[in-house]
Amino acid sequence: MKLNKIKIVFKNDFVKIVERDNIRNFNSLIDWMEQFKNGENVALLTLSSKELGSSFSIDKNNIKLIEILND
Repeated sequence: MKLNKIKIVFKNDFVKIVERDNIRNFNSLIDWMEQFKNGENVALLTLSSKELGSSFSIDKNNIKLIEILND
């Protein structure tokens, strides 16, 4: 199964859908998600969009849920 979309729910209930085609470091997000789900210690991850100047960060302390969305 190819992962194309990941749903991130922040603790303030903001929902962000991240698509492979829009994020430069999507594979880093997949690794981060697996570590987070396994209860491992994860560092701050900044995701950079392919759009100029657009980025956002995720941290284990501000994430409520992270999951794969099937197409």
